[in-house]
Amino acid sequence: MVRNNGKHASTKDGNSEKQPISRLGKELLKLREQYIASGGKLLNRRELDREIAERRGSR
Repeated sequence: MVRNNGKHASTKDGNSEKQPISRLGKELLKLREQYIASGGKLLNRRELDREIAERRGSR
C-alpha cells in the first residue's frame, strides 16, 4: 500500500518527482479541503476499515 504524506515522491538520490494532478484529482482535493474546513474529521486506516465493515453489515 502506498501512503500519501502530502509530499512529492522522492527518488533514491533525494530529488523529488513532481507528478501532474488530473482533473479528477484536483476535484477530489478540493472536496477534501471543503470537508475539513467545515469541521469534518478524516478517518485513520483502522477507523476507515471499521466504517467499511459496518456499512457492509459485517459488524
